[in-house]
Amino acid sequence: MSPEMIAIASVGAALAGLILTGQRAIRTELATQRQEIATLRKDIGEEVTALRGEIAALRERMAHLEGLLEGLREAITRERAA
Repeated sequence: MSPEMIAIASVGAALAGLILTGQRAIRTELATQRQEIATLRKDIGEEVTALRGEIAALRERMAHLEGLLEGLREAITRERAA
């Protein structure tokens, strides 16, 4: 084998090692990011659930106030609203 072929094979092996090391680092980083995203999705889901509950409570309170205003309107005008 000529010295040029040995040099080419050595450079190829070195590049292959660098590429594989870089890919391993990228995979590790992606796994970490996936875990972070899963945690964020869970947190956001919990927040959305809490907001839906609060909106439902506000809807009930608003319906109660609408009923009170309807009664007040009837008391003032002595007419039943349609």
